[in-house]
Amino acid sequence: MTQDIPPKDRAEWAELVQGQHKMDKFVLQLQVDKVQKGVEAGDMTQEEAVNYLYEYFAKYPKGFVSDLKAVFRAW
Repeated sequence: MTQDIPPKDRAEWAELVQGQHKMDKFVLQLQVDKVQKGVEAGDMTQEEAVNYLYEYFAKYPKGFVSDLKAVFRAW
C-alpha cells in the first residue's frame, strides 16, 4: 500500500540517499548506507537508490512509521 508511505517525488527521498537523515531502526540505516555508498561508487544512480529505498519501505510500512514520520513529518 503505497499510500502508507510518502510519495516517491518528495525531496526527502533524495535527502535519505545523500545521507542527510539518520534512521532510528538499525536495519533501515543499513539500507540507507547501502544505497548511499552505491551512488557514491557510481554503481547506481540517485533515482535507482530512491526506487530501492521506496520499495524497501513499501514492504513493511507499518514497521517503519516512526522513521518515516521523523524524516517526512506528514504526507
